[in-house]
Amino acid sequence: MQEKQDYSPLILRVILGLMFVVAGANKLLNPQGIIGMLSGAGFFLPAFWGWLVILSEVLFGLTVLVGWKLRYTIWPLAIIMAVAIIMVSVPNIVKNPSGFFFHLLAIGALVSLFLTGAGAWSLGKE
Repeated sequence: MQEKQDYSPLILRVILGLMFVVAGANKLLNPQGIIGMLSGAGFFLPAFWGWLVILSEVLFGLTVLVGWKLRYTIWPLAIIMAVAIIMVSVPNIVKNPSGFFFHLLAIGALVSLFLTGAGAWSLGKE
């Protein structure tokens, strides 16, 4: 029988996994949106980085959702959130301070999963 504490990471995992999969799927439907944003921000090879973000959000979001290899898949997502804070949230912090805290909360939740493990109903026990 699973302990109650094993279900907290499960809830966090499902919500975070869905958040990244849905965000990545939306970018997949319109890749020019993120590629254009990266190009406008002066990124070298914006198409490469745009597709890397899209694929990372979908694939790593799925791994978080099912709880597989979290020790490796959480950090690319945390890096994506950190770059989003710097590139999107900080420049717009006066207009939309909640965006900054949303990205910060996502990083905190990812780090929490890293520290606690996948919890109940996961494919991989760390």
